Amino acid sequence: MKSILILPRELRRSLMILAVLCVGAFSVQAQKTNSSCTVDVSNPGAIVAPICRGQQIEEFNYQIEGGLYAQLINNPSFEELKNPIAVWSVVKSGSSNGNLLSQTSAETGMLNNRQYHCIRLEVTSVASGRVGMANGGYWGIKLENNTKYRVSFWAKRDPDFKGTIKAALESNSGTVFAQSKDFKPTTSWQHFTCDLITKGVSEVTETNRFVLYASAKGNIYFDVITVMPPTWKDRPNGLRPDLAEKLSALKLKYIQFPGGCTAESYTMDSCWNWKNSVGPIEQRPGSTRNRWNYKNDLYFGLDEHLQMCEDLGAEAVYTSSAGISEVPASKKWFALCPLDKMQPIIDDILDLIEYCNGSTSTKWGAKRAANGHPKPYNLKYIEIGNENGYETVSEYRPRYSMIHDSIKAHYPDIEIMYNGFRQENIISHTFGLPVDYTDEHFYLKDLSILYNKYDSIDPACKKICVAEYASSIKGNGGNVIGNFGDALGDAVFMLGCERNSERLWWTGYGNYAGLVDHGNFGPCIVWNDAVSCFASPSYYMQKMLFSDNPGTRVLPFAQNTTNCYWSASIDTEGGKKDILLKVVNNRSTSETVTITLRGAENVKRAGYSSTLTGAREDENSISNPTKVVPSTSTFTAGISFNYTFPANSVTVLRMGY
Repeated sequence: MKSILILPRELRRSLMILAVLCVGAFSVQAQKTNSSCTVDVSNPGAIVAPICRGQQIEEFNYQIEGGLYAQLINNPSFEELKNPIAVWSVVKSGSSNGNLLSQTSAETGMLNNRQYHCIRLEVTSVASGRVGMANGGYWGIKLENNTKYRVSFWAKRDPDFKGTIKAALESNSGTVFAQSKDFKPTTSWQHFTCDLITKGVSEVTETNRFVLYASAKGNIYFDVITVMPPTWKDRPNGLRPDLAEKLSALKLKYIQFPGGCTAESYTMDSCWNWKNSVGPIEQRPGSTRNRWNYKNDLYFGLDEHLQMCEDLGAEAVYTSSAGISEVPASKKWFALCPLDKMQPIIDDILDLIEYCNGSTSTKWGAKRAANGHPKPYNLKYIEIGNENGYETVSEYRPRYSMIHDSIKAHYPDIEIMYNGFRQENIISHTFGLPVDYTDEHFYLKDLSILYNKYDSIDPACKKICVAEYASSIKGNGGNVIGNFGDALGDAVFMLGCERNSERLWWTGYGNYAGLVDHGNFGPCIVWNDAVSCFASPSYYMQKMLFSDNPGTRVLPFAQNTTNCYWSASIDTEGGKKDILLKVVNNRSTSETVTITLRGAENVKRAGYSSTLTGAREDENSISNPTKVVPSTSTFTAGISFNYTFPANSVTVLRMGY
């Protein structure tokens, strides 16, 4: 027989009071977390728009040269404006000596009329050792063992030079990993090529250089020097594999080029000119964009962009000039092409379309075929200008109309984008102009305030494209990496875009890639140095929510939550029958939500979750590239179930039914 403990009356009364207080406390807590979301699975709506499935690729932040474009030589054609021989240096051993000097057409004959400078290696002594000119790439050159590097350069000599030249890949301390045979230049420009296969590279670092050595005294001239490592899909003038793979993993549907601000030109001999970017690279003159004053060698040009789009399975979107250009040095914000002088700009755009789409019997279609792509690219989309529809709207409207009407008269199937507003509190309008799509750009500290931005839209805007967006609590400084707090703001805005898929065309992050410590506008979703790369939290957010879990049709829902933002869809791609819930909790406390799937039968008990979480200030980096990455798990689903969304988190719930 067990004994029974009998408590004193006062102790029993105290425990009863305590129990009542506890029940009250639990009731209050339950009331605070009485959150719910009901999804109407039986009533699917619009086709899900390709949210985060577009991307602008533009030459700044060393995003292309020094980044996505694989070519290793920095300043390869000696057209840097302030210093044409920038980043090149003399290397010598023993008593050998020499100098490097920039040369213009007044000093020696140029390679062709598209090149304005070359370099002269002046060898003054080779009594012992050797002398050469070296390039360390974009703050380093990555060399891997047993790897082939394709070298190309143009050279000539003065009559007093009687020796040979040799190309080499070596460490910065002079350890040779590969070198060519001896080349014997003449007094006329010649093209030299070779394949260098590295041996003896024990560690992959950036502390390497490319050198052109001379064996005798005298003057040798060089121009248009390239070193091409293995490329993505083995394209001869192609992409850096690790950066291209990260781009490919986003499963992009649209890629816009050449920008952005690159398109802001008002004469055909300044800023971006697509005709300077096609054909052999020695025929492509380096150029400097007016707005940001950086050099673009044009080695990654129109054909390279369109080939990249084909390889990625993405549609190309070309951004043309609108005859408006920003001139920061002037008192006026923009310089304008007069309306009566717009025809060359219009003709240039029509030539571009013919180059992309024309048969080989046309002038520009034949040039495309001669440049290695007989089949038309089938360009479908053109944006007229960049960010002109709000800063210079009165100047933009007549120029847009002239370009639009001429394109449609010649190519009625081309669809045209109009520059909309980017202010967060203004709804775009088109002033009665004919448009196919309206493009809006947003750069704010926290884009979550725009979750409801597209709940109501002017129908005249047709479909909205958000081709540039980025949250950045640190602003848009050149080396802002982008932290997890930024990813939360981006994610909330993107869920708002997906909810309004019937009004959205596509969206794309502002900047794809940048060279670490050498950016001039940020943040970016991918960063690299000479050796490796990493992705930002916003990259992983986009990939998790929209590339890997795109959905097919949006679902209506009603939610009563304090911390969470939502989007719901079904996914029937490839025979699947899944419900997708995408949820952002951008608060510092978790939230438990009762989720009801109305109209769904036989919801499978095994659900799958992907979650991205961390401290708001967390960043990925070269040294810690996976500090903020998604994790996956399972959960118990049903027609009605509870789920706790962690503080500061992005979550995808996938449930079969």
